[in-house]
Amino acid sequence: MPKVISFSSGKGGVGKTTLVANLGHLWAKRGTKTLLVDADWTLGKLGIALGARPKWTIESALSGRVSLGQAVCPVAKNLDLLASPSGIIGFEELTAGQRTQLFYELETVGSHYDVVLLDHSSGVDWGVIQFAAAAHQHVIVTTTEPTSYMDAYAIMKILSKRFKVNEFWLVVTMSPNGSGTAQRIHRFTEFVRSQLMVRVHLLETFQVEPKLSESIRIQKPFVEQFPDAVLTSRLEALSLKLEAARGQVTNGLRYFYSQNSSLLAR
Repeated sequence: MPKVISFSSGKGGVGKTTLVANLGHLWAKRGTKTLLVDADWTLGKLGIALGARPKWTIESALSGRVSLGQAVCPVAKNLDLLASPSGIIGFEELTAGQRTQLFYELETVGSHYDVVLLDHSSGVDWGVIQFAAAAHQHVIVTTTEPTSYMDAYAIMKILSKRFKVNEFWLVVTMSPNGSGTAQRIHRFTEFVRSQLMVRVHLLETFQVEPKLSESIRIQKPFVEQFPDAVLTSRLEALSLKLEAARGQVTNGLRYFYSQNSSLLAR
């Protein structure tokens, strides 16, 4: 059974998809068989970030044109992608039968991998939360802006209250310099712990990296283009922390369906 890790953010433009693309490459490079799932079905960009040109998407499988396994697009050695049907349909618009099909087929496909990374759309839409709830580990990506904190808190609140998720891993991006930043992050994590009674682990804080825009422009992961950069070392350390973290012990996607079948029927 693979480890399933969800990456969520309440606000767009925080670097979540870029983070997933780079972590996927780092895991694959270490020999970890990795599947990236673009779960942003309105503005999916994971394929673009990877420089991939998938022939099929998740929607292709749901419509019966191919199986979900056939929709998998090889990206690099040990790294595959299930691309998003961008701008076509949202998870909340799927029928109960399509949702059941998606989770069971994703479980079958995912069983061939060591780790599955779910890249969700930003926001707190019910469809986003449902998909995120399937994971063993929940990574919340935010900036230090108050609105970004507010949205991140909203995601954690729904996951903890409705789906009983009691542990989160926080990644802070675009962090400004100065001692005040660390204090703001600490206050936020303490607020979440006190309000939701959950565990919150600060995984990493990233400052703005000017070279990152170049890797995005040429559609190549930063860790591949700049292997000796400080940011690459920080991302490597982050990937090792996530790899070592236990997460919640469940049966992943199957657990989500069995525990929330009434929600899937909505």
